[in-house]
Amino acid sequence: MRIAVVGQGIIGLTSAQRLRQLGFSVHVFSKELFHETNSLSAGAYWWPHKVYPEHRVSGWAKISFEEYRRLQDIAGSGVFFQKHLRFCLDVDDSLYALDLVDEWERIDASEYGMACAAAFSVMIPVIDVPKFMPYLRDQLLKAGVEIHIREVESPEELFPEFDLVVNCTGVWASRFARDPLVYPIRGQIVRVSAQTDIQGSRRLYQNQGGLTLILPRSEDIILGGTSQEKNWSREPSTQDTQTILKECAKLFPEVKRSQMLGISVGLRPGRSEIRLELELPSPEKPIIHNYGHGGGGYTVAWGCADEVAAIAVRALGLEG
Repeated sequence: MRIAVVGQGIIGLTSAQRLRQLGFSVHVFSKELFHETNSLSAGAYWWPHKVYPEHRVSGWAKISFEEYRRLQDIAGSGVFFQKHLRFCLDVDDSLYALDLVDEWERIDASEYGMACAAAFSVMIPVIDVPKFMPYLRDQLLKAGVEIHIREVESPEELFPEFDLVVNCTGVWASRFARDPLVYPIRGQIVRVSAQTDIQGSRRLYQNQGGLTLILPRSEDIILGGTSQEKNWSREPSTQDTQTILKECAKLFPEVKRSQMLGISVGLRPGRSEIRLELELPSPEKPIIHNYGHGGGGYTVAWGCADEVAAIAVRALGLEG
């Protein structure tokens, strides 16, 4: 049976992989070139950020955590585990993630020059996007998945050529699925040169304003960032860049010695909750929607992909 996956970001590619592993003929469609997708602009690490609802996200996140544990042992995957320090100026509604990891502890924020009510050290997966996404795409191509650069206006365009369509269009689901609940959360990050004296990531959590993040990767350091709801611009902002550099230097002064390498802007697909469900406009046109992952796409991708595969099997009458 033939399945079309629309979207070649992290959600689309993980869904495609799980479907291909079940033996389906899988074709991925994208209106954007690979390097232009929002997923390629992410400074990715495992942690739920603006992704809901908690009771579903926690299950998907745990599955993804275990998959990254497996991937860290594969050379070239771009996945590794790193100590992450989280300083909470406000009550952090994502701390349920601590129940999903293997290793964490409370720390004294004052030892790091911070004044906040709660602070934690936790070992989490880091996904080095420039390495991981090409690795994942290559795995799909080797498995026989075909990727097409073609804009698809609606799921109906792909029937009856395909038996099922999986909608992984991210923020573009506002048009593709005509979903008014989807909105962009603009994220701008700054890449700077790596330093041997910057080990482990740091995140300052607060309810208002941008997010302050320092995330070392294999060849650079990500400094973040912005979290601007309903802002569709993918153009870098000089003011945002200056703010990011200033705030990150407060959190980790050593970044002042790093050289700026580049700026990336992506649009997280905001929604009140992830839409992961089967839609049947007619019995012969099954559509699985898998979008609205906010800032947690890499955190829940594999768990969501497993659920997409299970739904596909049932929808196509292959269960049992």
